[in-house]
Amino acid sequence: MIKKASLPFGLILVATIIFLVSTSLSTYAQNKIIAVIDMQKVVRTCKAGKRAMQELNRKFETLKKQLQAKQRELQAFKKDLEKKGPLMSEEARAQKERQYKKLLREFKDKSDDAQYEMRQAEAKKMEPVLKKLEKVVNRIGKERHYLIILEKNMPGLYYVAPGTDITNEVIKIFDSQS
Repeated sequence: MIKKASLPFGLILVATIIFLVSTSLSTYAQNKIIAVIDMQKVVRTCKAGKRAMQELNRKFETLKKQLQAKQRELQAFKKDLEKKGPLMSEEARAQKERQYKKLLREFKDKSDDAQYEMRQAEAKKMEPVLKKLEKVVNRIGKERHYLIILEKNMPGLYYVAPGTDITNEVIKIFDSQS
């Protein structure tokens, strides 16, 4: 009597699982479940981001002019001290050097204050833009059924397939709402 060859149940089960997993993965790959976005580009390119950056640049230029004026004053004082220092008495030269160090500390404090002021201004100007932008990105993610949207420039993200970058789409949608 000849027996029919039968496949063991376990082999059929494994083959079925492999088929289902490979079919599911190819479906996910076609549907682009992951997207990336270059948030810096969006902020620099969108209308609201450009306006905020222009305002920040004006503030930066004002602070820069103030610091440059203080720096020129400091350099002139130092040059005068170097020129006249050897002719001064020891006490007068020591007093001028203390005065120079005081001006130098004031300049450093003014510089630190300007940096802090710029960070505060940047946070204040960019916060509303970033909040609106977050809503747009969330809406796009929900509408297009993305599982995850990553920052394109984040550490550890070495390759991005063409077609996964939604930066330009986000800029268009964001600008149309502003």
